[in-house]
Amino acid sequence: MSISAAPRLLFRADGNATIGLGHLVRLLALADQLRGLAPGMFLVREPTAAVAQLVTAAGWAVQALPANSLWLAEADWLAQGFLKPTDVLVLDGYSFEAAYQRRVRASGCGLVYIDDLLAWPVVADLLINHSPGVVATDYEAPADTRFLLGPAFSLLRRPFLEGAAAPQAPTPIASALVCFGGADPLGLTVRTVRALLALPNLQRLGVLLGGAFGDAAALEQLAADAPGVPITIYRNVDAGALVELLRAYDVAVVPASTVLIEALVLGRPALTGYYADNQRALATYVHAHQQAFSVGNFAELTDAALPATLHQGMQWLETTQRVPYTQQLQPGRLRAEVQRLLQRQQQ
Repeated sequence: MSISAAPRLLFRADGNATIGLGHLVRLLALADQLRGLAPGMFLVREPTAAVAQLVTAAGWAVQALPANSLWLAEADWLAQGFLKPTDVLVLDGYSFEAAYQRRVRASGCGLVYIDDLLAWPVVADLLINHSPGVVATDYEAPADTRFLLGPAFSLLRRPFLEGAAAPQAPTPIASALVCFGGADPLGLTVRTVRALLALPNLQRLGVLLGGAFGDAAALEQLAADAPGVPITIYRNVDAGALVELLRAYDVAVVPASTVLIEALVLGRPALTGYYADNQRALATYVHAHQQAFSVGNFAELTDAALPATLHQGMQWLETTQRVPYTQQLQPGRLRAEVQRLLQRQQQ
């Protein structure tokens, strides 16, 4: 018997100055790939003005969730009072463990889970992990769970999908774009810019800041005091503008997160590294496979060691032919899998 309620795509993620905006940006990219399949809405705990603006500017409504510190209580609230059997819920975050997934599925909704930790069992209908080197047998999951694994299913906004390109031959590096995400809670932007200013041959720097960045005054002072190297600060650029920025600078200095994948899909040279556990595997993989140069743990590099390590990476990029991050993106298959799940929920 068919169900009369209209289907909805519900995207659940959080972002703020403490945890950063990575999950929200990644989920916005997926939402863009799925646009038009069903009405959509983002579910966010206590969305800040910056988060609300980020989501609404992309054309999606925001539903503020109760600020309950108990994650399983949230799952019960969603299952009992918000979710419908015709919905498809997409989860992206590190609080949605197996118990949370089971409780929201009690509503009868379809479930898509985005993962990059492999830290617990999953009970999703569809699991997406766009990290390289992952296989389905890495997971404990029901037999009917469907998997979209690897860089071919990178969760990217449309301008990056359309601008995908192979790496070019190595060339001298005279400019660098620095981006540590929307929040940078560890203050790595200022440290990295200061280290880059100590390197020879760099003639200009760009710094990309997000809406949750909290140390703008220190960065602006550093730019004002820069000895002969112009520093341009960019704020809250859209996806199309970011594509152009990544193409306008000789190297991107970024953590092993979504912005790294964006740079690599465009074929751009990148210096990367990690400061969170979930970034380490990607940083290690792209370094081992000659796709980018990793400095290791950004947070553990001292102010004295950081310039030398960045310089080593610059030299590697100037002399090494890089390997493509993925041979072919498959956004069409990703969209088809979610569409299949929406249709199943209508039956």
